[in-house]
Amino acid sequence: MNFRKLMLAGGALAAIVGAPAQASIVDNPQFRVLGMVIVWGADASGTAPIVSDFVIDSAAGAGDADLIAADVNAVVTGTLTPTAASVGGVTNIVDGTGAVLQSSTGILDATDTFTAFNLDAGTDIAVDGLAQSSSFYVASNTAFAINATASATTEDGFTLADVGYSLSVTQTGNDGLAFGSAAQLPGGASVTDADGREIGGVDTSITNLAAMVGTVPVFTGTQRTAGSVGSIAEQSVRFDATYTLGGANGYDLSQGAGEVEANVVYTVFVP
Repeated sequence: MNFRKLMLAGGALAAIVGAPAQASIVDNPQFRVLGMVIVWGADASGTAPIVSDFVIDSAAGAGDADLIAADVNAVVTGTLTPTAASVGGVTNIVDGTGAVLQSSTGILDATDTFTAFNLDAGTDIAVDGLAQSSSFYVASNTAFAINATASATTEDGFTLADVGYSLSVTQTGNDGLAFGSAAQLPGGASVTDADGREIGGVDTSITNLAAMVGTVPVFTGTQRTAGSVGSIAEQSVRFDATYTLGGANGYDLSQGAGEVEANVVYTVFVP
């Protein structure tokens, strides 16, 4: 046998036997969480609290999807009472110091009884009964915005221009269900108005309902409401809308008698 060939063959065999085994392992963990906005308040039947809007950001530029067909009804601010149970009207007569001289229940009408009251230079009807504040609650894992549209259902002596409007955000509270303990302000840094209300992200140029005819942006957020680990309620903030007959200065007798009723629809979406 040729010794040289034997050595070469043995070397080749050693190379084959000594080569390490190889295996390829492919792993592909994947997680996907869409942007979501949860809106709650009351429903059309008056049940509260209830989630009636669940908006997801289905894809960038593709718009949103609302997974619940129903709509949220606003509640009277500070309560879980549907706004349909609240109607504004003249409720007080005050003197020049602001002390209440007379008070009625609900709207001043023929069912009320007044006694004689003293008159001074500042005696006037009170405007408190001509302001209504309603709310809805939002929890989100992403920044969101709110558009609003106002339409008149009744205009008799008054118009949408006679109804003053403002919007603010309450970060935490308890209206029968505690909210906000794990929330942050969706408008970003704290910004307050003269009354101490939180208005970060709110378009404060909208001062009456006539300015909300059509689709109008009323809030543009910069961050999610969920600030830390918690439940939906704990990660929710409250949006408070205030409507005032007569605008910022309230109603005056010079504005006459009449009635106005509006339908305001808020649309919450992920930009």
